[in-house]
Amino acid sequence: MGAGPGSAALVTLSGNLAWAGMYVAIFNIGAAAGAALGGRSMDRYGRKPPLVAGYLLGAVGYLVAGIGVQLSSLPAFVVGGLMLAAAFGIANLSRLAVAEMFPPAERGRGVAWIQIAAIFGAIAGPVILILSEPIGRALGREPLGLIWFFAPPLLLASAFLTARAEEPQKLAFKSPAPDAGAVAVGTGAAVAGSVITAGTVSIAASQSAMAAVMGIGGAAVAHAGHGVPVLGSIMLLHFIGMFGLSRIVGRFADRVGRLETIFTGLALLAAGGAIIGFIPGMVAFGMGLLLVGFGWSFAFIGSTVLLTDAAPPARRARTLGRADLSGQLCAAVISTAGGWWFASRGAAGLGILAIVVAATPVMLLARLRRPAPNAV
Repeated sequence: MGAGPGSAALVTLSGNLAWAGMYVAIFNIGAAAGAALGGRSMDRYGRKPPLVAGYLLGAVGYLVAGIGVQLSSLPAFVVGGLMLAAAFGIANLSRLAVAEMFPPAERGRGVAWIQIAAIFGAIAGPVILILSEPIGRALGREPLGLIWFFAPPLLLASAFLTARAEEPQKLAFKSPAPDAGAVAVGTGAAVAGSVITAGTVSIAASQSAMAAVMGIGGAAVAHAGHGVPVLGSIMLLHFIGMFGLSRIVGRFADRVGRLETIFTGLALLAAGGAIIGFIPGMVAFGMGLLLVGFGWSFAFIGSTVLLTDAAPPARRARTLGRADLSGQLCAAVISTAGGWWFASRGAAGLGILAIVVAATPVMLLARLRRPAPNAV
């Protein structure tokens, strides 16, 4: 709901088109902090309390960001953006809680359930964004300033439902942790370390490649002279790509393999970047973002399950949190640089950057592709 409007709002509040990617950078910095703190908290206090706290923090963050837009206060908007982003970083770790409830051979399907649930948000967010124009007209409010106030009730409902639920760790599938070699290339701590490194780099690359082109989405649409309906439609395409094939991706990860799933995702990310980089126009931009979303889905689910398999149960949340931390910080740098590039040279180079970033983990992953004697 806030990704596209955030970019447009920050450009409006700052008066500088070069800040087009800054909102995604702010979001990723906040999400990185939330992921790191949330991961450590989940290993120490259980999965549920940090999730409840995260939803409450997000509700307050959206209110502060909305007030910042209404008052034309850039500092308030940035503070609110950091708060709601930190909440996202915490809530995003819910995929670990679900993965732990499934046997190792079905964890891809478990993570897919979280992504399937996100389809509702992927559809509802852009639809609400589109409807904000007539609602804002009726209320005498600007649509991009009104959108922030639709989120808090949803987040408060999430906090209420989660607080009433069972602690996920009590429902976790009880079995010995799978050996890292069952997922990749051998046995032992060294292998587990190499798998965790490869999974972390893969998450960072997929987040960064997506941020390279998605970060300037709102500003790109506004700069081309289009309004909220076009922005909402393009973001809807992107979110459908991110979540629409989740069930298929989860089964692919379980049946074909974690590494193959990640490779497929990186290839799709590069293909989407190529379309954005070499074909001008909003239609190509939308199609490119759709493919980038598909690629992120494959790489993200594959990497999540890879890390869940490799990390010991007592350190799983912080391992995944650190991977998210790395991914969000890298994405923040890429999106910030992307905004400056877009202001001076347009979107072409950003598509090429997405291709380069997506190719970064290939060598690390290729080293893991050897026959595994003890595969599950």
